[in-house]
Amino acid sequence: MPLRFPDLSFLFTKNRTENKCSIDVLPNDVLVDGVFDYLDVVEILRLRRASKLYYHLTHHAVVWKRLLQRCSLPLPPLPPTARHNLENLTGLECERLLTRAHSVDKIWRTSPKFYDLWRFDAYYQIAHMTMLPGGQYLVASVCDRDREDWWVVVYALDSRYNAVPVLREATRSKAYHLTAKYLTLNGVHGIMLSFVVRLWKHRAHWDQGININEYAPDTDLDPPFPMKYECHTYHIPLAALEAQCDPRMVPNSQECINHALAQAKGFNHVYLMRSCTPISSVSLDDVYGVPCITAVKQPMTIMFKPLALPSIPPSMVTLAPFHGHEDFPQRIKAVRPLPLQRQWLVFHESRVPQVLSRHPIMSFQMINMPDNKTGNKLEYVQPTQLEYYLSDDTFAEVYITEHSTPNWFDDSIAPSIRANRQGDAWRPGTVSAFLRTTSPDDGLLRMTFYPRQAPAEAPPRGAATPLCDGRPLAAPARVWKYDLEWCSPVRFITAHQNCKYRILAGARRTLLYTVAWDAISATPEIDALHRYYDSELEADAPELRDGELFVDETPRYPVRRLPFQFPGGQRMEAVCWDDTIGRVCFVAPEDSRVLVLDFAKRPKEDFLGRRLPIAPEQDQDAMLVEEIFDDDAEDSPAEPVTGVDAAGNMQHAASPDSGYAELEAGPSKPHFL
Repeated sequence: MPLRFPDLSFLFTKNRTENKCSIDVLPNDVLVDGVFDYLDVVEILRLRRASKLYYHLTHHAVVWKRLLQRCSLPLPPLPPTARHNLENLTGLECERLLTRAHSVDKIWRTSPKFYDLWRFDAYYQIAHMTMLPGGQYLVASVCDRDREDWWVVVYALDSRYNAVPVLREATRSKAYHLTAKYLTLNGVHGIMLSFVVRLWKHRAHWDQGININEYAPDTDLDPPFPMKYECHTYHIPLAALEAQCDPRMVPNSQECINHALAQAKGFNHVYLMRSCTPISSVSLDDVYGVPCITAVKQPMTIMFKPLALPSIPPSMVTLAPFHGHEDFPQRIKAVRPLPLQRQWLVFHESRVPQVLSRHPIMSFQMINMPDNKTGNKLEYVQPTQLEYYLSDDTFAEVYITEHSTPNWFDDSIAPSIRANRQGDAWRPGTVSAFLRTTSPDDGLLRMTFYPRQAPAEAPPRGAATPLCDGRPLAAPARVWKYDLEWCSPVRFITAHQNCKYRILAGARRTLLYTVAWDAISATPEIDALHRYYDSELEADAPELRDGELFVDETPRYPVRRLPFQFPGGQRMEAVCWDDTIGRVCFVAPEDSRVLVLDFAKRPKEDFLGRRLPIAPEQDQDAMLVEEIFDDDAEDSPAEPVTGVDAAGNMQHAASPDSGYAELEAGPSKPHFL
């Protein structure tokens, strides 16, 4: 809702004849339908500041919907529902998509500055969290103060009431390896959510006074009692979720509670995997219209299950040791499914004696996904080849980014926008592998794989007809495939002195933070934040010279420190990153407040649906609101935030900035149903 003016005479052409040489004398429909078509997003925003006339006209939804249709930048992902098609998107939502896409692209390429820093109360202590692509929802594993009772909670972030918890599901223990993605199950659009919990294997050990939730999730353990691991998968229908996020209802009001009670169940359990060894590398993907889950059962087994086909049992693919390495310990470090080519990109490690190799051998290869037609549980051993490998470093962690392959079913505007931008709606993005090194130097190694076209194969058994906006969509005539030879050179960056990196990997944008070189805690002190940007991540193909791969030896400086400071000794319990909109969330130990840093600019509303900031001289109602909520405001529009102090309060710089915080109005405690 734009600002309300007491006098709207400026909207009528007959009152705009003072300067006949100005375009102000043109009718409004000529300005909106003709002149504005020649302007881009930045020019529209600049024009809005020229006068009250253009302020009012540039808020029309048709202006932003036309800009959205001809946008050339990758847009933030949208939930695949009809609520987000062109007809149902509001002008504010279109403006938010475009301003985020343009601002985060520009900011990340140059010198990132925090356009927005805000926080919200999660009402519980958060142990792990992840964001849905596009940043509309956050899923967190939370607990009470005693860390005995655990839940998984879904928060709506893009709400006029700041951040609102909308759904909750109890879990038996702390959930980690949280993975969430928009997927369609049996024709129902929703959020597919997977996570891993750990339990004592025998019930007699549950009352021994040892809290299993205190163990770090990503370290090798030697527990006093045997453990068991469970990977749970849930489906959350988006229709019920969007109904509970209706901005017309005040959270925690009786009307909102009654409306939520009338909705269908939020969390629907889909599948359960069990293992006596740790489960890692959990991935959810859409394989030709069939939602599938992939998980690694350590040390060398990949578990795969189509979630929409109950008749097809899970498949267990065990990687065989390398030839000549049968007696050496081996372990899968990371797996990323590539659904259009029905393969996995797998990184696995062989720890050979130092007399043979100073460092463990890290191999990477493509493994075919199983096509189980037997009707029985499928288990087999997959031979491996030591063809592509790294042996000059010791690697602590491996992260493989998402492939950005479009969903098979999508009723939003996203498929048509992709088709207009790149000519092929099925083209995926690049896939990069980030490897953190510990020896001989602490640092970061990256290699990027590019898709290239290949003849399409027949869809696998069980594949459905793709849909776009409720209509059948032509299946891809050519398939985009990755291969291990069509990749960038291996790039290595040494960590800063006496520091080591922690990696928040993204397909286009990667965020790094540094900790002390000897830090072994699961919640180490954060030294600094860094952005990682390289033009190779956005290229369509590796650099070529005379038709062959070319290695450019020019020095590259992809890592740049961000101007944000955490207080000395500040630890973070959980961190999550969404590279599509440039948003990172932090949570300190034993703290319910979530600190959110946005690298993208976006239009904001107060809890009454009005644009922020509100000028009192232009909207008389803002004077009363300012008096009531002045104590709740987290930040002043004229004071940019540069950090937080030890108490979690925001610090401001002396120079003005365009960032401003939202008014935190809403319930003091949520009601979960």
